Amino acid sequence: MLPSLRSLPDLGAQTQGAMSAGDFSLERMAWLMEVLGQPQQKYPSIHVAGTNGKGSVSALCAAALQAAGLRVGLFTSPHLRGSWQGISINGAVVEQGELECTFEGLRPHLRQRADWTQFEVVTALAFQHFARAGVEAAVIEVGLGGRLDATNVLTPSVSVITPIDYDHTSILGSSLAQIAAEKAGVIKRGVPVVLAPQPAGVSAVIKQAAKAKSDVIEVGKDFVFEPTDFSVQGQNFEIWPAAQPKQKTALHISLLGAHQVVNAATAFTALQVAKHHGLSLDEEAIRRGFAAARWPGRFEVVQTDPPVVLDAAHSPHAARVLRAALEDYFPGRQVTLVLGVSVDKDLSGILDPLRPRLSKVVAAQSSHPRAMSAAKLQSCLAALGLTAEAQPEAAVALRRALALTGRNGMVLIAGSVFLVEEMREAFGLA
Repeated sequence: MLPSLRSLPDLGAQTQGAMSAGDFSLERMAWLMEVLGQPQQKYPSIHVAGTNGKGSVSALCAAALQAAGLRVGLFTSPHLRGSWQGISINGAVVEQGELECTFEGLRPHLRQRADWTQFEVVTALAFQHFARAGVEAAVIEVGLGGRLDATNVLTPSVSVITPIDYDHTSILGSSLAQIAAEKAGVIKRGVPVVLAPQPAGVSAVIKQAAKAKSDVIEVGKDFVFEPTDFSVQGQNFEIWPAAQPKQKTALHISLLGAHQVVNAATAFTALQVAKHHGLSLDEEAIRRGFAAARWPGRFEVVQTDPPVVLDAAHSPHAARVLRAALEDYFPGRQVTLVLGVSVDKDLSGILDPLRPRLSKVVAAQSSHPRAMSAAKLQSCLAALGLTAEAQPEAAVALRRALALTGRNGMVLIAGSVFLVEEMREAFGLA
């Protein structure tokens, strides 16, 4: 973490039950952007909200824009080694010293107000640094929700809403309709909205929020896509405007799983819309960018014998698409699951889709403040009818899982982006 941020409250370290919508406000961010001269509006941008897939969509969009020769800022969250790690330009994390220089310019303004949170300051830091660095485009991922998220001071070229699922229910609402309404808070008058395929009822909520305000372009309806083939090296698909079925674009992505084709189709649609609203790129740039795009920790195969897969699935929807990917890429293999979750996650909802494939479970924990202890997780798993070993340290849990896995088995590490980050470090990938 940047030393400048250590004294600020970190809402990300709190359990969702300890927070409510009342803990969030755009008032401070709007004030700060005003006194800074609206840095977030000095470059065209794509704003990505949703529950699942928003990081992948953001990474794909940024890679395509970079392939078009643009200097591209990307802001994503969360990150184990500090939220400033989510600030990158042309694929490289901005150096700490550079961000500290930008922070010094923010400091006099921050002193004029109280109660700043880390995420507010990091978001402002990203907006201001991108402006100082002269980026020609930016892709901004929403942190939590949409309506009251610190990034929502942005008026982008296009807004994107990826698949919505239950998450942060004490803040966003207990129903999908309530959560969708909060996510739809990113919609701005005159800014087109790209909508990924959604669970039943969600699209209607978002379209109602956009009514008489913005055009909604639906992936799977206005832009149609079809997978063609896949392997552990990547997958191919075609996409075309529904009104022009002969104008098919063939694309390759290295990201694995059918859900990543949905994410890539969503990113492609967003880029097509952005082309008409200030961003310059062609089909060849999108092809090159998508082929080069990487988003670690999302059905990432880090070892092949036995297979070891990292997936930061931390919601029921993410667990369902993870199960589908297991069936596609590793059918029949018995799975040793290394599981780590935050204390406020839907453990049963995450486990239910995976349970039929599990042979053994190792309960682990990340070093994040919200992580459920391995011992507590072991107890919760027992209450759900699953026997597990408890191994608190990520590297130890990995070694134990490999020892438990037979020749026809595989290891799956899932449940928490923070655990996945630590496992990547264990494999020397971080």
